[in-house]
Amino acid sequence: MSYILFGNKNTHTDYGLIVAPYEIPMPTAQTNFVPVPGRDGSLDLTEAFDAIRFNDRIILLTLYATGEYDARVSAFVNTVHGKRMQIVFSKDPNYYYTGRVDVTSISKRDGYCEIAVTITAEPFKMDKQETTVTVTGNGTAILRNARMPVVPFVSNTEQATLTFTASGNTVRLQMSPGGHLNSQMYLPGDETRSVAVESTGTTIFTFRKGRL
Repeated sequence: MSYILFGNKNTHTDYGLIVAPYEIPMPTAQTNFVPVPGRDGSLDLTEAFDAIRFNDRIILLTLYATGEYDARVSAFVNTVHGKRMQIVFSKDPNYYYTGRVDVTSISKRDGYCEIAVTITAEPFKMDKQETTVTVTGNGTAILRNARMPVVPFVSNTEQATLTFTASGNTVRLQMSPGGHLNSQMYLPGDETRSVAVESTGTTIFTFRKGRL
């Protein structure tokens, strides 16, 4: 039985709703084409600021309720309508989507009720599990990212020196004991970065991967 989790509520087990076949569309890229007089075609500035940016995903759903449905439909609508939530689809169970949920219509028929839902979701679906890379003492952390750019959170028990290459330049960061979110650690999408760690303690890199 196909189901959808809105937060921690299950459309099937909590509300007895039937999910009609649906599609999760790909987000469209935010393109920037500039026509230039005297030039064949337009100038593509889509990647002028490095990363490709994407528009929201608009996910359209139809749910059905049968039998004595009034109380169940009311509970569902009051739980989700207008709210920004994490959403998990049974067809894609290892990831969650984040978006604003709108119940756009409730149509009561003979013997059943049809509920139309629109989710305006962020473009990237997120791994349920965070990625953690741990280095004890001196060593090397290999950070493998997915499509969404991230800034890993770094926690270290002792003073640590991190050395890596970014955009062709060598970066050397001094990290005091504690937790750090440093913009110089910016990790572009689909990049694998090797970070040399010099420390007498434990250094942990934590980030959540986002995918299309």
